[in-house]
Amino acid sequence: MTAEPTTLTPMRNQKMRQNFSLYAIYRVAGVGGADDEEFTNPLPFDIAQDVGIEDVSSLLRADTFDLFKERMGVDSAKRLQAVRCALVHRYEPKAFFDEYKNWVGEEVFDQKSSELIYNLAACLRLVRPMRQSALLMQGGVRDDGTFDVQRFDHPLDFHEVPEVQKFFALRNRDAEELRNVAPEFLRAMQGGFWKFRMAVQFHELGHFQSLQPKARYILWASAIESIYTTHNREHKGSLVAKERIKWFLGEQTSIYAPGDISSLLTDPQVTVGAIVDDLYEVRNHVAHGDRVPNRFFVDVSRRSFNGGITRFEVLLEAASFIIRSSLLKILREGLLDHFADATQAEAFFGGKGLTLSEIRKRKKLMGNA
Repeated sequence: MTAEPTTLTPMRNQKMRQNFSLYAIYRVAGVGGADDEEFTNPLPFDIAQDVGIEDVSSLLRADTFDLFKERMGVDSAKRLQAVRCALVHRYEPKAFFDEYKNWVGEEVFDQKSSELIYNLAACLRLVRPMRQSALLMQGGVRDDGTFDVQRFDHPLDFHEVPEVQKFFALRNRDAEELRNVAPEFLRAMQGGFWKFRMAVQFHELGHFQSLQPKARYILWASAIESIYTTHNREHKGSLVAKERIKWFLGEQTSIYAPGDISSLLTDPQVTVGAIVDDLYEVRNHVAHGDRVPNRFFVDVSRRSFNGGITRFEVLLEAASFIIRSSLLKILREGLLDHFADATQAEAFFGGKGLTLSEIRKRKKLMGNA
């Protein structure tokens, strides 16, 4: 959250009260599902900047959403009322006059809080994407500690995710990873790191396109392009993107991280190197308005609890994995400055010999070997 100006005039005799912003977490591991592991971290679990993961089941009163049932429907109200775990930011909205004698009202603090919690929710989706049936809520904290919800995002229909993510829940390692990468993620989203930020934005937009799979696909393809290519001829195109993905993530890396596939199912061992050609073939068909070959919607690439999973669905799973793994690696390894803009990205990949001409040269030599 942006710091207040150093020179300010607070309102005299202003009674300090606490407000909150929360963003619902679908489920924690071991609660309401057949998970291979259980979430055991004590709550609240601190994340960053007065934000923690909290159990809010006792903080939302039974009648919290009664006034809204008639307008938005009983089922929607039940989804809001059923929230048990959430990212929660607590803050004091202290209105003040800034150094230029401009009035800064409480709504500014509310906006900054919502921006913070939205960003951390986006970061959590990189770490552990999950279904979403409730979103942001804001309001005040009553004297007894319960939440007086005053505004909220109207929940969409139950929000679906790619097949492999339908069983995802928050694990201990996810909460710990979120805490580790959150400071650098917030620095990225508040600074001029536009290639990184655009990739995050496209990932978020694609996540909320469950009713339009091709829209999700092209948005996630755009996120990958944002990370791995630029407008420069030496730094764009399918060949360049595929070679960079394989180099950055590892050609033999599975698109299913440990714990993604249930121990009750067979891991198909689909690697980054084995899937990028299909990933970009479909990307090019969709982007250029061509009919996607039927085999992508018919051929079964793996099995799930719900039956056979088609190649197209596995490609969506692969796109999600590539985006999330790439962005998290950038955060973990201190590479953010290389993804600020096209110039920085071109220097980074160019320094690794991953320009179009260098890639073609290597492939020609390999073909002649």
